[in-house]
Amino acid sequence: MTPGPLHVRPLTREDAPEYRAFRLAGLQEAPLAFGRSAEEYRHETLSAVADALQELPGKRVTLGAFLHGTLVGAVTALRNPALKQRHKGSIYAVYVVPHARGQGTADALFTHLLAWARSAGLLQVTLSVSVPQVAARRVYARHGFTVYGLERRAMRVDGQDVDEELMVRFLDT
Repeated sequence: MTPGPLHVRPLTREDAPEYRAFRLAGLQEAPLAFGRSAEEYRHETLSAVADALQELPGKRVTLGAFLHGTLVGAVTALRNPALKQRHKGSIYAVYVVPHARGQGTADALFTHLLAWARSAGLLQVTLSVSVPQVAARRVYARHGFTVYGLERRAMRVDGQDVDEELMVRFLDT
């Protein structure tokens, strides 16, 4: 169930300070969920974060979910730039803060993201999710994503091997 005050919109350069703090908190809170570490992200300049948030219509978007005006969830999608693969997009950097989980935040983000992907003419979107992220895997399955592969040892976090499921959502079926 989506709470009334939840609002989803594309993030802009002006959101960079809040997004940078949000992303860093996510990388720290859920290190097994992301390929990038908090240590690496700490070195990102605000200018680089702002550049990455700049929407490129039909090519890249980062959506933010705001609850009572505060960023509580985000997801990024990127169209593959290769001529033969422009029909595909990748989804990454999915995160919802703990207090906004179980309230429909991720569902709202994915509903908006899949609408964006369709409007961009994408035929499929892919993502990878670490096997320990059971709740995330459930969200993706709810939105029609299916597993098409497993990457063993996709990451090593503090000496621990982490496998990732590779998932796809076809948008034209």
